[in-house]
Amino acid sequence: MFILYGFMIVAVITDLRFGKISNRLILTGIGVALIRRLLQEACVGLLTGVIQISFPVIILYLFFLIGALGAGDIKLFSLVGGFVNFRELVTCIMAAFVLGAVWALVKLLISRRLFCCIRSGSKYLWSVMGGDREGYRKTSENTIPFSVVILGGLIVAVCCC
Repeated sequence: MFILYGFMIVAVITDLRFGKISNRLILTGIGVALIRRLLQEACVGLLTGVIQISFPVIILYLFFLIGALGAGDIKLFSLVGGFVNFRELVTCIMAAFVLGAVWALVKLLISRRLFCCIRSGSKYLWSVMGGDREGYRKTSENTIPFSVVILGGLIVAVCCC
């Protein structure tokens, strides 16, 4: 787990500093996770690892398409999936979304922009239901560094599972 936390801390630092998570970091972490699984659990562990790494990509792809989640964040969930069991992965994803929602709500309340964002979010949902595929407007004031809440979700998952 210390290796995973090391990758996560580096991802958080680069996300906070540059607004991106390095593909090299993610691929290195996934490679380490798969090698670890292969050495500890043989082919079954490798197969399980590949499935768990793929799971976040499959279930979170829609969030990426609408612009609600960045590709780096999804890849970071995949990195987590390489190191933890399936229950911890699902708990991490759910906890991260709850933590992210709380953080975003507090941020909007403090900036007094909650109702403005609710209105623009509603307009966006109506446009998507009408067939518009344009992503949700992403500005720096409307986003949070999701790697931080993924790390929080991982901590919750490891402590609770």
